[in-house]
Amino acid sequence: MAKKAKSRTVAVRLISMALTGYFRTMIRPRTHRPLSMLKYDPVVKKRVLFLEATKGGRAK
Repeated sequence: MAKKAKSRTVAVRLISMALTGYFRTMIRPRTHRPLSMLKYDPVVKKRVLFLEATKGGRAK
């Protein structure tokens, strides 16, 4: 049997750097670098930095 092809996209979890436990889930192409963006965190009611989490659960 042939190997199964990998998906071109991957679902990633973006963790709030305000350490509130709030996260967002996004889809990005597999070949892109890890995501980081400023988004609204409703827990602290501010725009904060969100970083992509690794498989272990920590932000890169």
